[in-house]
Amino acid sequence: MSLKGNAIIGQSGGPTIVINASLVGAIQAAWDIDEIDRFFGAVHGMDGVLNEDLCDLFREDPDTVEAIKLVPSAGLGTCRLKPKDKDLERAMEVFKAHDIRYFFYIGGDDSQLACHRVSELAKSSDWEMRVIGIPKTIDNNLVVTDCSPGFGSAARYAATCCQAVGRDAEAFGNLEVVEIMGRNEGWLTGATSAARPTPEAPPHLVYLPEVKVTREQLIDDVKAKYDELGYCVIAVSEGFAFEGEDRVTSSSQVDEFGHSRLGGVAQWLSDVVEEGTGVRSRHDKLGNLQRCFSATASQVDLDQAYAVGQKAVYWAVEGQTDIMVTIERENDDPYQWECGATSLMTVAGASKAVPREWINETGNDVTEEFVTYCKPLLTGRACELDTGFSSFPKFRLHRIDCKLCAYERE
Repeated sequence: MSLKGNAIIGQSGGPTIVINASLVGAIQAAWDIDEIDRFFGAVHGMDGVLNEDLCDLFREDPDTVEAIKLVPSAGLGTCRLKPKDKDLERAMEVFKAHDIRYFFYIGGDDSQLACHRVSELAKSSDWEMRVIGIPKTIDNNLVVTDCSPGFGSAARYAATCCQAVGRDAEAFGNLEVVEIMGRNEGWLTGATSAARPTPEAPPHLVYLPEVKVTREQLIDDVKAKYDELGYCVIAVSEGFAFEGEDRVTSSSQVDEFGHSRLGGVAQWLSDVVEEGTGVRSRHDKLGNLQRCFSATASQVDLDQAYAVGQKAVYWAVEGQTDIMVTIERENDDPYQWECGATSLMTVAGASKAVPREWINETGNDVTEEFVTYCKPLLTGRACELDTGFSSFPKFRLHRIDCKLCAYERE
C-alpha cells in the first residue's frame, strides 16, 4: 500500500570506511520516488532526532552526494545513544511533527534494536510508519547476514598493515605484536590471514578471543616461529586474554552501552613475549584507522554498503517494515551475492562469533575455510583498479664465502 510522507536517515555507532556509501545509496534511491516528499538527515543519529537537529538531504548538490560515497566516517555524524522509553516517545513526537513516515538507521546490533523499538512504538501510537535497519559494523558480528558492510575494508587495512609491518620486523629480526579491534569476536584479526601471499608470510600467529590459549603455549608458539623464520608477527584481538586469566587491558570506564573500554593488549603482550623469549619485541595498535583509512577500501565492501542503503528505501516504499537488509552469499568462487532481509528481532542485541571449526586446533591461526569465506570480501581496492594485495619481492641474499675468522663484537 502506498504511503506518502517524509523520510529520515541516521548513522549510529562506530563509523566505517564505507558507511557513507549506504547513506548515498539511500539518498539516490529516494530521489525518484514520489512517495518520499522530503528526505531528512539526522545529525549525530538519534541525538539529532531527539534535538530536531535535521538537515534536508534533497537540497544537497548531486555531485557532492556522489562524492560522499568514497568519504570515510559518518557524513551526518554518529552517536552511541541507547534510547530509553522517554527518548523513543520524544522521537515519535518529532516524527509526527515532521510527517516522517520512513525511518532508516545505519548501525550494528544495538542500532537494530533501537529500530525495532521505534517500529513497535509507531504501531502502538497509531502512526503508520515503515522502519528499516541498514547493517554496518567492522566487527562483522551481525547475525543472519553473511557479512556486515564495513568489515571488508577494515579487514583489508588490518591485513595490509600486518604484511607491511612484517617487513620491518624481518629487517631487524624482531617480534611484532599487532592489536586489532574485536572485543568478543575475532573476525577482523582472523582476516589478516587472508592476505598472505605465501604460507610463511605474516602474520605468523593469530589469536582470537573465541579460543583462549595458555601463557606458556603462546610463548612456545612464538619461540617456534622465531626459530624457524628469524622473526615473528603476532596478530591479536583487543579482547584477548590468556586461559584462566582475566583481561588485563580492560578499563573501569564504560560506554553508553555498558561496554568496558579495551586497549593496550599489544603493549602488554609484547612485554610478555619479550620476557618469555628473550627476543626484542615491538607493538602497534591499529586503532581508529581500521574504520577510516579509505585508501584500503574494498570495492566489494563499497558495493555492498551502497546496495543495502538503496534496497532499504526501495523495500520500505514497497511496504516492508521492521526488517534489516542482509547480504546473502550465493557462491565463493567466483564470489556472488545479493541482498536479502530479516526481521529486526533476529539481529537485535545478538552477535556472531567466528565458528570454532574455522580456528585451528591449537588456537593460533584460522583455517582455510575462514580464508575462503573472508578473502572475497577484502579483494579489490575501490580507489584504483586492483584486485589483490601487496606482495613484496625479496632478495635471495646469495652469500659469498667468508675469508676472515668470525668477528666477536664487544
